[in-house]
Amino acid sequence: MHIDLFPSSLTLQQGQSKSVNIRLVRSNLPGLVVLDLASPPPTGVGVTFEPSSTLEDTSTLQVQALGNAEVGRFTLRVRASKGSFSRTADLHLGIEAANQPDLQLSLSNPSPSIRQGQYEDLLVDVVRVNIGGTVVLALEQQDGSPLPAGLSATFSPSQPGSSISILRLSVAPTATITTYPLRIKATLGSLERTLPFTLTVLPASSDSDFQLSLTQNLSLRRGSSLNETITIVRNNLVGPITLSLERSDGSPLPTGISAIFAPQEVDGSTSTLTITAAPDLPLGDYVLRVRGAQGSLVRTALVLLNVFDQAELTATGAAWVAGQDNSGAWQVAIPSAGKYLLRVGNTAGSYGWAVVCSKTEAGLTTHQVGVYQLTLDEVRDLSLPCPSPTSGGSFSNVSGQLKGLNGSYGQVAYGTASDLVDPARTGEFPPTPAYPGYLLQGVHHGTADLMAVRYLPPSAPGTLFEADRAVFQRSYAVGGNQTFNLDTNGPNSFALEGSYSATLTNPNPAAQGLSYLAYLTPTTSTLYLADSQQQAANLTYRAIPAARQQPNEFYLFNARETTFSNLNLRSRQVVLGQANPQNLSASFLNPPGATLALLGNQFQASWSTAYTWLGNGTRLFSLQLAQLAVAPSTNLEWHLHLSQAWLGSTDTYTVPDLAQSCAATQTPCAPSPSNAPANGWQAAWGLQSNLELDWSLSAVQVSLPLRDWLPLAQSSVPPTGINLDGFSFAAASDGGIYNPNALSAQRLQPPRAPQLLPRWLSPR
Repeated sequence: MHIDLFPSSLTLQQGQSKSVNIRLVRSNLPGLVVLDLASPPPTGVGVTFEPSSTLEDTSTLQVQALGNAEVGRFTLRVRASKGSFSRTADLHLGIEAANQPDLQLSLSNPSPSIRQGQYEDLLVDVVRVNIGGTVVLALEQQDGSPLPAGLSATFSPSQPGSSISILRLSVAPTATITTYPLRIKATLGSLERTLPFTLTVLPASSDSDFQLSLTQNLSLRRGSSLNETITIVRNNLVGPITLSLERSDGSPLPTGISAIFAPQEVDGSTSTLTITAAPDLPLGDYVLRVRGAQGSLVRTALVLLNVFDQAELTATGAAWVAGQDNSGAWQVAIPSAGKYLLRVGNTAGSYGWAVVCSKTEAGLTTHQVGVYQLTLDEVRDLSLPCPSPTSGGSFSNVSGQLKGLNGSYGQVAYGTASDLVDPARTGEFPPTPAYPGYLLQGVHHGTADLMAVRYLPPSAPGTLFEADRAVFQRSYAVGGNQTFNLDTNGPNSFALEGSYSATLTNPNPAAQGLSYLAYLTPTTSTLYLADSQQQAANLTYRAIPAARQQPNEFYLFNARETTFSNLNLRSRQVVLGQANPQNLSASFLNPPGATLALLGNQFQASWSTAYTWLGNGTRLFSLQLAQLAVAPSTNLEWHLHLSQAWLGSTDTYTVPDLAQSCAATQTPCAPSPSNAPANGWQAAWGLQSNLELDWSLSAVQVSLPLRDWLPLAQSSVPPTGINLDGFSFAAASDGGIYNPNALSAQRLQPPRAPQLLPRWLSPR
């Protein structure tokens, strides 16, 4: 036997994790092989084999560098053992220091020369490294003292949220003719960086001249126009000056930006510039210049045009909402006419929403923090209403006899309630009724379809059920505890028709799971025409006769499987929807190879660099984090939705510290712990690094666009008129328990599988 590692070398930054595929090449060596390391890993490096023992020929090694991992080059010796026989293979590991927050400054002209009475426009480039927020710019002497008399400076903008600002450096007619050592100072919170440069002041000129002046930081929503006044200051100069707008390098305007001057030939001192941005103009900053010319005399003035668009959010009942342009600082949003509006001005159109909802049921409060990292091309207007803050309505029980079973199994469904009528039930353990009785507990008062099926005798392997008859009591009203008998051979019953298959192409026989074929109506989602009960398996099912089917009713194939080992959970789920019965085939996605680490006080998730998707559809990663008892009778749930377009090629995500969000009116906006409590954030909403945490990271692929999927995923009832014909959903997850307490470790209590679908769409 020998061991192949793919890849055979890894480089990680502190806080990162990556996976290595292991292949065992056996020669006359069957049986169980145990995988481990021949010697301990370096300080701060954790390793996990999944599985750590196998009868097969493959496994996955997860390598995680914690925030305090030792920096350097190391060798991890992977060992495969069977009894006294073992073989090893070396994995070369490099650990690099995590990138620290930084600001990097550059200047378009590091040694400008300006005559007395004139100015020069310079471009300042601000590059943020591992930090978001608004940078404050200032100009001072290199010793930190204020500018000398005769010099003045303006930055446009003075607090750039993006990477560009225009520095207009003006020299008064009385300024001393000399060389000045100056520096630009950039501040973001407690982080400060400077860029030194030298200014040379030259004597004034008596030649005829002119200067241009305008607002140098303009914002324009694409699809609209703005007007700006251009002022011309003449010095011994008469006659017309011709105005034009161009890129800062003198090339023509980008496609989608147009400019009109009124007048264009200026004899006086002003002209009105109208700039129009096309609806499809790419977002971001455009560095332009107004050019004025009279013969060979040419003067220019730079202008920074930020082309933006707007994201809109409806979040009825939200306790707190914040927005984020690109990956910058989060800032509290205030609703206007019932909507939250977010200005998005970065090239990618990337933005984020954070929404806090709270709900109390039976004395237990759950705070739900939803984070949505999206792009405008995917979602522009999003509706995410919070659930009712308290459980409402009335609930009762519905019971009765399911007749006509002839000793076989049956099932009764109403709304999201369901009961399997088992011939083995004797009624000795109330409230479970004796066969063929059924009991639906906690049924919400209202009207829904009361439905039942009779199953054929279950078939091997496992327990596979297939219904052959059904009975529907449409629009059955529940207003209290009541009894209603159903008969699968009665006048309202009918036989199911045809024979169809629902096939899984890649199940894991060793996993726990289930699969079922449900018949979904607008009011009832728990009638199972076929059911595996014990594992994700292929099914055969019979169909509801067309004469019995009503509009907006669908067949739904749902399969799920999970594996649990060493407090780690892997799960896979697939759902297909059809309006008409047919043969179905579904494939599970592969898990993303995810890990969770704690960097400082923030959690960071990582996953496979080159994750492989199946087929087409909307793609996103879903990170779920849950903590119990963060306060008395209080639980906490975070659900972070990361669209593939927002992520790009990134394979890590750091959970934002929303406690550092800026208040709605805070300027400049820089993340800081001191922003609370003015920002309204409550400590009970924040994840605690010292408490046990259930976590999962899921790769999700769904047939719906994000603007439809995100509201659907958290809906409590089927939206009116929902069309599930052709619907598909697939998800694969890695997860587990972070900071397991002694009880979890002792009992090997599995974490919860992620709830990625609404309960009405995936009730089991």
